[in-house]
Amino acid sequence: MKQTNTCILTSFLVILLVAYKTKATSQDDKEFLDAHNKARLRSSLPPLSYNQTLANIARKYASTRAQDCALKHSHGPYGENLFWGSADGMPKWTPKDAVYAWVKEHKYYDKAANSCVPGKKCGHYTQIMWRDTKRVGCALSYCNKKDTYVVCEYDPPGNIEGLSPFDKHDPFVYSNLHQNR
Repeated sequence: MKQTNTCILTSFLVILLVAYKTKATSQDDKEFLDAHNKARLRSSLPPLSYNQTLANIARKYASTRAQDCALKHSHGPYGENLFWGSADGMPKWTPKDAVYAWVKEHKYYDKAANSCVPGKKCGHYTQIMWRDTKRVGCALSYCNKKDTYVVCEYDPPGNIEGLSPFDKHDPFVYSNLHQNR
């Protein structure tokens, strides 16, 4: 019984720590979703829905980066965008700021070649624009005590090599993808 109580108390403390280090509000969730859907609407793509399971996964991963702010992917089964914003010169980064930073990569996406302009990155943008993605969940946290760290998870994932983000793909592509991850 004592061991069970200790386990419950430890779990509760971990949950509190994650909640403390990650800023999770329904207003943030709405801002993340609205920014994603505004970008998708401009490309005539269907809107995403916000998914709390994905947000919880994002929150858990963001909490693991609280000490180092490292832009290292979790390599989970979902698509993932990461953002780090320094507190220097910027009082507070918002969910919209992170999504817009990713969307700005559109200028580096060559639609005709279905690739990024050589020497540039555009994978955050193409993940947001992935037509088949239906759900998104995000977390905003603070790392190094003040810098902003954002994780967004996407289901189904995008950025499958050789496929255009703007096309509808056979669902088999995704079942095969999960087997390879």
